[in-house]
Amino acid sequence: MKGFVALFAVSALAGLGMAPTVASAQDMAAAQGTVEFIDREGNDVGTGTVTETPNGVVINLDLHGLPPGARAIHIHSVGTCEDPEEGFVASGGHLNPDGQEHGLMNPAGPDAGDLPNIVVGQDGRVQVEFFSHLVSLHGAEGRATIFDEDGAAFVIHENRDDHITQPIGGAGPRIACGVIRPVD
Repeated sequence: MKGFVALFAVSALAGLGMAPTVASAQDMAAAQGTVEFIDREGNDVGTGTVTETPNGVVINLDLHGLPPGARAIHIHSVGTCEDPEEGFVASGGHLNPDGQEHGLMNPAGPDAGDLPNIVVGQDGRVQVEFFSHLVSLHGAEGRATIFDEDGAAFVIHENRDDHITQPIGGAGPRIACGVIRPVD
């Protein structure tokens, strides 16, 4: 009976022109990015994936070799980490095509690059999964686009983000970076 009810609901919605959209496994695989993080000395400090969903992206990170404690992480507007000695400034500012103020708790924000803090364990590791409804790999539904002409990168900062102070929530210097690259 459950199968009949579910099929009836889908059929009824389709009859009203409101059929649910279901992404195939192939579509989801095509809408994924990978990340390889480096620190300011150019050392490997972990990896990540970014997976498109109907409402945003799921971000999975597996990091190591970072200083323990709460650290800010943001999506920056340029997909490069080519200048570790200079502190990854080539990655630009936050991904922020709409000119919003910084901060997840800011009434005039957040900008599209804002993310929750990560907490690095005493062993220098962090494994985390989180979600952002502010971005899309390819610009779906008007969200900020990660895979635009110059790409985007994750940047990890020395301090935690207070999610309100301008311009970067007191996050401090950039200590690690990872370019978000499309999966082929």
